[in-house]
Amino acid sequence: MRKQKNPLLTIGMIFRDDIRSLKRCLEALRPLRDALPCELVMADTGSVDGSREIAVRYADILFDFPWVDDFSAARNAVMDRAAGKWFLTVDSDEYLDGDISELVDFLCGSSESRAMVIVRNYVTAEMNGQYSDSWAGRLVRMSSGLRYQGRIHENFPDTGARPAMLGRTVFHHDGYVGMNQGADRKKRARNVALLRASLAEEPENLRHLTQLIESGREEPDYLEVVRRAAALVEGKKPGWREYGPAVFRHAVFAARRLDLPELRDWIRRAEEWFPDSFFTRIDVAHTAFVDSWDREDWFGCIHYGEDFLRAEEDYRSGGNKRELSGALMMASPAWEQNLRILLASAYMKTGHPDRTGVLLERVDGRELGVSQTRNLTLALLELHAGTNLETGSLLLRLYDELCQPVPTQEQADERMAAFWELAAGSFTREYRKDREEICRPGCTLFAPLTGRHEAGTASAILDSADTAEITELLRAVERWDLLPAAALTRAMSFGVPFPLADRPLKLEEMDVLADRMAREDSGLTALAVRAVEERPEDWQGVIWARELVLAAVQSCDWERDERGMDLCRAFARIEGDVLPRYYSEALLREENIDVLPPIHRFGWYAARAFQALEAGGNAEEYVCLLRMGLASCPGMKPVVEFLLDRLERNWRRQVPTELLALAEQVRTILAAYDPSDPAVAALKASPAYQKVAYLIEGTDGGGLPS
Repeated sequence: MRKQKNPLLTIGMIFRDDIRSLKRCLEALRPLRDALPCELVMADTGSVDGSREIAVRYADILFDFPWVDDFSAARNAVMDRAAGKWFLTVDSDEYLDGDISELVDFLCGSSESRAMVIVRNYVTAEMNGQYSDSWAGRLVRMSSGLRYQGRIHENFPDTGARPAMLGRTVFHHDGYVGMNQGADRKKRARNVALLRASLAEEPENLRHLTQLIESGREEPDYLEVVRRAAALVEGKKPGWREYGPAVFRHAVFAARRLDLPELRDWIRRAEEWFPDSFFTRIDVAHTAFVDSWDREDWFGCIHYGEDFLRAEEDYRSGGNKRELSGALMMASPAWEQNLRILLASAYMKTGHPDRTGVLLERVDGRELGVSQTRNLTLALLELHAGTNLETGSLLLRLYDELCQPVPTQEQADERMAAFWELAAGSFTREYRKDREEICRPGCTLFAPLTGRHEAGTASAILDSADTAEITELLRAVERWDLLPAAALTRAMSFGVPFPLADRPLKLEEMDVLADRMAREDSGLTALAVRAVEERPEDWQGVIWARELVLAAVQSCDWERDERGMDLCRAFARIEGDVLPRYYSEALLREENIDVLPPIHRFGWYAARAFQALEAGGNAEEYVCLLRMGLASCPGMKPVVEFLLDRLERNWRRQVPTELLALAEQVRTILAAYDPSDPAVAALKASPAYQKVAYLIEGTDGGGLPS
C-alpha cells in the first residue's frame, strides 16, 4: 500500500504471532483503504512465527513495542504515530465485513467524536452458525484527545456523550474459538491474570468483574465471582445500572449450567430490574425457555419463547443497543431458529397447532445444524400426526433447504443424516405404538418425498396394496440402507420377490437390511420362516432367506415368540441347505468342523440334530448334537436352552402318573440328605432313580428319558 498524505483515517493494529489470521485481516481492509485516504499503523509486540513478514507487505508504519502486560499502553503507542483525523482499532484475529458503506458514510460526514461497531464472536472455526454480538468502541476522532485505558478489554473513557452506533459495521472475530484448548488456553490465562490484577486495585469494579466472568468460566472461583458481581449489583454499587443486565445474564447462565437454586430468583430479578435490556429479553429469556422446556412447563415455554422472538425482531430492526455492556450471546439466527422450532412443539403440546404451522413456515432449513434438524423433524412429525393440516408443501420446502450445501456440503450431509434418522424412527412399531391416539401415522408425513428420499418411497409402499406397484416402488430405491424396514416387510408380505431379480445385493447389504428389520420390526420370525419355506433356488434368494433367519434367531424373544420352534427348524433347514454349497463334502466332517466360523459350526450341528430327531425320534442324539453345537458357538446358548426346554416339556406331558409320583418321592428323599452323603450316590445308581432321572435333573443336567 502507498502511504496517503493527510489521511482521513488511521487504522491501528497490535499483533503478536498471529500468522493464522493476520493476512485474512489485512486483506479484508483493502476495500476500506481503497475507498478512503487511509494509513495503516501496526505494532509488533514480539512475533516469532513469521507474522512480521506479512505485516511488512501491508503496513505504512510498522514498529516494535515491547509487551508490558497492558493492552492500552500498546494501543496508545499506535495512536501516537497516527496522522489521520479518525482512528480505527482493528484486532488481528478478526476481519471487517464486506459491507463498509455505513462506515465510509460516517467517516465522510459525521460530526460525532467517537463510534461503536459490532464485533461478532463465533464459536466454531468455520465462523458460521452460533455467534454472539457485542458493541466495541473502535472509532474515535483524534482531535477528541481520548486515549485507551484498562490493562485488558481496553476502551475509551466515558465522556458523558453517547457515541454513534454503527450497527451495520461488523468485525467478524474467531479469537475465542478453542479458548480452553492448547495454545489458546494461554491466551485466556493471560486475560484472566490481567483482569485479576485490575480487580486487586479496584475490587468492586463491575466492569472488570463482568469481564472476568466472561473470560474465567473455567476458573475454580468462577461461581464465587458470579455471586460477588450479583451482590454488587443488588447493592447498587457504582456501575450497577450499566453492568447489572450483563451480570444477571451471566448469573442466570451459571445457575442453569451448574443447576443452582438461585436460577428462578435471578431470572425474576433480571426481569424486574432490567426489563428493557436485550440481555434480559434475549439471553435471560432464552435460558428461561430452555429451563421451562426441560421441566415440561409448556406454558412457560410459550411465555418466554414469545418474549424472546419479539426481542429478536426488535434487535434486528435496530432497537436500542446502546445499553449493551458486553456480548449478547443468544442473538444469532441459529439460536432463534432452534427456539422457534421448540416453541412450535410447545404450541402443539398446548393445543395450538395453527401457531405451530406459522412458526415452522418461518424456519430456514439452510441455517440449521444437526440438533436443530432433529428438533425440526420431530416438530413436523408432531404437527402431521396430531392434526389434519396440510404439511406436504412445508416438508418439501424444508427438505430442499436441508439438502443445500450451506454453509458446506459436509454440514448438509450431517443435516440429512439427522433427518433420515428421525424419519426412519417414525416407521417403527414402537413409534406407532407410543402414539395410538393420532390423526394419521407419522410416517405418512414423508409421502411427498416419494422418489426423492427412501422415507417417501417407504411411505408410498405402506400405503399400497398392489404387488406390482410395490415392486416398482422398490425398483426406485437407490440406497437400501436408508429404506425403513417396515416397507420391506410389507413388500415381502405381499409376495414381492426379494432381492429383486435385476437388483442383486451384496452380502453386507443384506446384513444391514436384515439387522434393521430385526431391530425395527417385531414380525421378523414369521417372515424369516416363510422366506425359508418359499425360497427360490437362486443364490440371492437362498442367502437372503439365511440372513433373515440369522437376524431373527439373534433377536428372538424366546420366552414370548410363539413361533420359536418354527424358527429353529427354519434355521436348521437353511443351514443344511447352504453349508454344502459353501464348503466341500470333505470339509463338512466332524473331524474338520472346527475350521469353520462359529456360526457355521453351530449350523452344522443344528442341521444334524433336527435330522436325527425327525428321522427316528432319537432324542439322546438330538440333545448331544445341540450341546456340541453350543460348545462350538457359545453365543447360541439362548437357542439351545429354548430347544432343550421344549424337549423337556414334551417329555413331561407324556409321563405316566405313577412316574411323576415316583419322581416326587425321590426328590423328597434326596432333600433329606447332604449331596455328599454316600446314600445319595447309591440312590442315583438305583434302577428306580434311572427311570425318573430326566424328570429330576432335566436336560440341562444331562437327564434323558430311558
